[in-house]
Amino acid sequence: MLIHGGGFEEGSKSMSPWRSIADDLTDLGYTAISIDYRMIGDTPRPSTEFRPLRDDIYRAGLGPLISYNEALQADAIASAIEDTVTAIRWVDANQDALCVDMSRFAVWGDSAGAIMGLHAAYGLDTYGIAVPEPDVVIDYWGRFITDGNLMTSGEPPAFILHGTQDDVVDYNFALDIRNQSNTAGIPYAFYSVTGGKHGFEEIPIDTLRVNGISLRQLTLDFVSDHLEGGSPGYETHLVPK
Repeated sequence: MLIHGGGFEEGSKSMSPWRSIADDLTDLGYTAISIDYRMIGDTPRPSTEFRPLRDDIYRAGLGPLISYNEALQADAIASAIEDTVTAIRWVDANQDALCVDMSRFAVWGDSAGAIMGLHAAYGLDTYGIAVPEPDVVIDYWGRFITDGNLMTSGEPPAFILHGTQDDVVDYNFALDIRNQSNTAGIPYAFYSVTGGKHGFEEIPIDTLRVNGISLRQLTLDFVSDHLEGGSPGYETHLVPK
C-alpha cells in the first residue's frame, strides 16, 4: 500500500513519483494500491473508534504543523490515519476479489504518508484498534505524532530514510524511530542523507546511491526480501548528497 505525503493538506495518490513506484512494484509481480485520504481542507472528523487517538494527538502539543487551529489539526491527522486503516481493512476484506494475498503486504509512505503508515503499523495497539499487520514498513522522512514508545517486539521491520537537515520533519524523529526499534528488538535499515532536507526533490531516490545501488532499488529490494523470504539488508549508512 502506497501513501503519498503533502502535509495533510495537499497531494494525491497519482503524484510523482508514486505512479512510477507502483509500476516498479507491479513489474515485480505485486499488486500496488495507492490511496487518497481526507485532508485538513475537508474539515474531517475522526470516528468514535479513533477519537482517543485524536485526543492524544491534540494533547501532544505539536504546535502549528499544518494549522494554528490545533483541534482541527488533530482531527485531520487522526482522520488520515483512520483512512489508512480503513483502506487496509477494505483490501483485507476484499482480497479474493482483488487477487491479493494479505498474508504478505507492505506499507510505503513519505512525509505525512509515512506518519500514517507508521501509526497504522505500530501506534494503534494502545487504542484497541485492530488492523492487519504489514510484513514491512517503508518510512521516507516520517515520524511518530503521539508520545511514548510505540514499537514493540515482534512488529514489522522498518526501512528508514531521512535527511540530516530536514527542515519539515526534524532528523531527530528518525533517530527516535531507530531508537525505538533498537529497544523493541525490531530489525531495520537506516539511511541518513547527509545535508538532505525534506521530500523527493531534496532526496532524489533514483540518483543517490549506496554501494552503487539507488535508494529506490534498495527500498524495492527491502520490500521483496520481506515478502519473498529473502535476506534483507539491515544496515545503517550515511548517504552523501
